[in-house]
Amino acid sequence: MECQTFDEEKTIGAVTLRASGSSEQVFENEDDVWDGPNDPARPKNWSQGEKWRATFLLSGFALIQPLAETMLAPVQKPISKDLSITRTYDWVLVNSLILIGVGFGPLILAPISEVYGRKIALLSGGAVFVVWNTACGVSQTLGQMLAFRLLAGFGACVADAVAGGVLADLWLPHERGRAFAVYMAAPLLGPALGPIAGAFIATGTTWRWVFWITSIASAVVFVLAMVFLKETYEPRLAYLRRRRRQSLGGKPTERNAKAGLQELAKETTEFWQLMWTNLQRPLRMLATQLIIQLIAIYMALLYGTMFLFLYMYPLLWTKQYGQSVRIGSLNYISAAIGYVAGVQVAGHLNDSIYSKLKARSSNNIGRPEYRVPVMPIGTLLVPIGLLWWGWSGETRLHWIMPNIGCMLFTAGCYICSCCISVYTIDAYTRYSASAVSTNLVLRSNVAAFFPLFAPYMFQEVGFGWGATILAGSFAVIGFGAIFVLWCFGERIRRRSRYCAANDVEFL
Repeated sequence: MECQTFDEEKTIGAVTLRASGSSEQVFENEDDVWDGPNDPARPKNWSQGEKWRATFLLSGFALIQPLAETMLAPVQKPISKDLSITRTYDWVLVNSLILIGVGFGPLILAPISEVYGRKIALLSGGAVFVVWNTACGVSQTLGQMLAFRLLAGFGACVADAVAGGVLADLWLPHERGRAFAVYMAAPLLGPALGPIAGAFIATGTTWRWVFWITSIASAVVFVLAMVFLKETYEPRLAYLRRRRRQSLGGKPTERNAKAGLQELAKETTEFWQLMWTNLQRPLRMLATQLIIQLIAIYMALLYGTMFLFLYMYPLLWTKQYGQSVRIGSLNYISAAIGYVAGVQVAGHLNDSIYSKLKARSSNNIGRPEYRVPVMPIGTLLVPIGLLWWGWSGETRLHWIMPNIGCMLFTAGCYICSCCISVYTIDAYTRYSASAVSTNLVLRSNVAAFFPLFAPYMFQEVGFGWGATILAGSFAVIGFGAIFVLWCFGERIRRRSRYCAANDVEFL
């Protein structure tokens, strides 16, 4: 697979620089930076224990976001009373405004991770979340709450912003399906655990502890990452190794290496120019990459539907079944079971099918499209689960029936999300963090605004027909995206200047 090069990229820590109007100039041979392709310092050559440690820490950061997004569902009444919230859409904004920050935060954090490394981006985002989420707990007015929720979102998104990059740094293509499944286990349990925890915290103490406990959990992950997480971005590690050798008096083996090091040093001082280049990348990718646009629409509808489902879920149990807030929150256990089931399906099938299709291909070369065959399973489970949940709840069947629908729905959401994310990482390996962040922009904003109008749809047509409308819309978009990715994905990627530079990684 050949991809065009492009002119405007200048990256600190990269082995190469590209200058406008000139061909690629190699300042230092890779063998001069690393001790061969099997150098144990290269992240893909780390031990399995080191790789899993980094993956688990990343998953810990990722758990915080869904907890922050969903823990407020059971505490609407006490927060509304203390902050004088009387209008429905004001509460919707309190609940979902964090998603605006989650959507736009990766446009800053993802490029930072591709310039200064993954660890500094993770720690920066974690610190931002702890500060502003704690501030939410001391809010005295609606305006303060809205402002702090928005700012907290810019930090809450950090795991999503760099997850694609970290997993691409650590794992080979045939290992990424399982690694991504493990990484996503914690964040996808968040929407199930958050409302349960919120309900029991709020009924046992003040609602402010819902925020403070989340901040404490985030601070614990922050400290663990600061101590145990190692940098995973190879271009950044190569840059630091060159600087270290230079400081120790090492001499480059290539004459033009000195010029390269001088240029790299100069680039570090041009912070705003460099960041401007990198900050534009996710927006350029979203504007110009057909694959990214298709995936972004697919994920936006999926996450908008999922967030709306989680928003409406407690209303089903309190309105249709007359359950208390505490008892109703326990029904989220079915969502957790569905996510766990999705982990098993996606984690096992993703890598298994990928390996089998790769073995059958000519020259034993893998393709990102080998992630697509698992997608129809999730894309089918999502509408089935919605219909099962909506109509069984509408007709007030035994409480186990809506829970079964919830399990099918959340399992489908996980399978879809896993396949799409790993496909994106495979297709845009070098700039996977930016590629994944483009999905977050559209999906988070759609998820934020769905609850502004969709609950009125459920009020007018009921749970059954409301679920039917959502299921039908997702089925059409979902299977259309699968068709395009499978039949035309490779052809479209060949014209991309951001996709993986060659097929070496997939061998």
